[in-house]
Amino acid sequence: MLYTLTLDPALDRMIDVEEFIYDDVNGIIEEKKTASGKGIDVSRVINELGGQSIALGFVGGYNGLEVEGRLVNEGLLCDFVRIAGETRTNIIIHQRRKKMQTLLSASLPEVSPIEVATLFNKIKDIPRESYLAVSGGVTPGISENFYAQIITTLREKNVRVVLDADGEELKKGVHARPFLIKPNIHEFGRLVERSVKEVEEIPELALPYLDLVDYIIVSAGVRGMVGLSKTEKFYAVPPKVNVKSSLGAGDSAVGGIMYALREGADFREVLSFGVACGTAATLSAAHALCSRDDVHRIKNEVVINNI
Repeated sequence: MLYTLTLDPALDRMIDVEEFIYDDVNGIIEEKKTASGKGIDVSRVINELGGQSIALGFVGGYNGLEVEGRLVNEGLLCDFVRIAGETRTNIIIHQRRKKMQTLLSASLPEVSPIEVATLFNKIKDIPRESYLAVSGGVTPGISENFYAQIITTLREKNVRVVLDADGEELKKGVHARPFLIKPNIHEFGRLVERSVKEVEEIPELALPYLDLVDYIIVSAGVRGMVGLSKTEKFYAVPPKVNVKSSLGAGDSAVGGIMYALREGADFREVLSFGVACGTAATLSAAHALCSRDDVHRIKNEVVINNI
C-alpha cells in the first residue's frame, strides 16, 4: 500500500480581482477553494495515475473539516489525526489586469505531544512492505528529528520511506537510512553544504550518501533528474515543453516515483515516471498537477543516459 504524510495541510482560497485598489472596495470576480499540502498533492498524482494511497497528517477546526471533506470528494483515502488547533488558510489574490499574484499565508497551528504521539502510533501501524512518502517540513511543536524517528521505526517492518524534505529534516532523515530521497538541486546543495549548480556535480557529491540510502533522485527543473544507486547512475532528460508553471512539479514527480515503485518498476522506469510527471505538471496553470494522458505521452520522450 502507498501512504503519504502531510504535517501542515492548508485550505487555499484563490481569489480573482480585476485589479487590487488600495483603500477601496475590491469586487471579487471569482473564488475557489482547495485543500493543499505536499503529501496531499502526491496522493492526488497517485490517484490520477490510477493508483491508490492513504493520506496521513494533521487537520483541525472547521478548516480541517473542509480540507478532509474536499479530499474525500476528490476520491482520496484519508486517515488524519484531529488536533485542537485550526488548520491554516492561505489566501491567494490574483490581479487579472496586472497578471500579478499575492499570497497571504497564516501561521501553522502548534500541535501537542499527545497529538504527535497519536499520529506516530498511526504511522507505526502502516503494514509491512508498504511505501510512505514524507514530504515538506515539520510543524511547530514537532522535533526536527521526527522524520528520522519515523524512518528508524518503519525500517524494522521494511516499510520503504521516500523522503522529500529540506534542511535539518533532510540531514537528520538521511542518517536514519530511508529507502529513497528526492531533493531538488538546491536542497541537495544544502544537504552536502555546497553550492551545486550543474547536474554533472551531483554524482560525486552524492557518493557518501549511497552508504545511507538505497536511491537518490535529484531534480533540476527543466534539466531533468539524476538518479543514483550503488550499482546504477542515470541522467534523465525530459523533452522541451511550453512551461506555464513549475508549482507542483516536485510533488508530481514524487507521486510518479511512488506509483512506479508500487507497480514494481525497475529504477530506470521509476526515474522515467518521475521525470514525466514533473514535466507534465509544468504544462498546466499555477496550482495544477499532472494529467495521466500528458504523463504517458511525455514518458515516451524522456531520454535516460547512463552516467
